[in-house]
Amino acid sequence: MGRTIIAVVLAAVMYSGFQAQEARSQEAREQSRLNSEVLESEGKDLDSQIVSISAKIEDVVKKYDLMNVKDIRVLPFQVSYDLTSDSIEIKRYYLVKDDLLNKVTLLQEKTMRIYSGGGSVSRLESEVTEKDYNTGTSTVVKITDPSPGAAGTDDITLTHIVNSKVMIDNKKLSEVKNSLAFPVRNEFKRDFYVPHLSYFYSVILNIAETYNKGKKDSDAAMTEFLKKSVSY
Repeated sequence: MGRTIIAVVLAAVMYSGFQAQEARSQEAREQSRLNSEVLESEGKDLDSQIVSISAKIEDVVKKYDLMNVKDIRVLPFQVSYDLTSDSIEIKRYYLVKDDLLNKVTLLQEKTMRIYSGGGSVSRLESEVTEKDYNTGTSTVVKITDPSPGAAGTDDITLTHIVNSKVMIDNKKLSEVKNSLAFPVRNEFKRDFYVPHLSYFYSVILNIAETYNKGKKDSDAAMTEFLKKSVSY
C-alpha cells in the first residue's frame, strides 16, 4: 500500500513538472513569435522611411530642375557635385594629412549617384570608400537601389571589396541575415542606409536652395540696376 502511494505521488510530481516545463516551452515559443513580429515590423517601418527619403531626393531634383542646371559652383565644404547626361553625382570626402611628410594618409569618401531623366529617379547608387595609405589597405562597399520609388527594399544589392578582392558580390538585401540573434538586415537599414540617405537629401537640398537663392539675387541686382536707369 505504501509503495502504491509513493508511486502515485511520484507520478503526480513528474506530471506537474512536465506541465510546468511545457508551459515554459509554450511561453518561450510565444515570446519568440512576438520578437519575430517586432523584428519584421521594424523592417517594414525602416522600408517606409527609406522610400520616403528617396522620394524627397526625387522631389528636389524635379522642383529645382537639377538635371538641366549646369552652372552650380557653390558647394558645402569637402563636397563635389558632377552632372552627367543621366545622373547627378554628389561626393563627400574627408582627408587626413601628415603635415611633416606633406602627404595624405587616409581618404574617406561617400558618394551618391542619382539617376534621373529630369522627372522620376530611376536608380540610386551609393559607394563608401576608405583608403589607408599607411597600411596600403582599401575597403569599398557599393549599394544599388534599382527602384527607389517602389515599396520594399529587398532588391537593393550590396558589393563589398577589400584590397581589390570581392568579398560579397551583388548580394540582395533580402538575402542578408535578419534573425533575432543577428538582425543584420535591420541594422543595415537603421544604422547606415536611413542616415546615409538623410545626409545626401540634406546636401542636395542645400545645394539646390543655395543655387536658387544666388540666381534670384542676381536677377534682383540686375532689376535694381535697370530701375535706376529710368531716371536718366
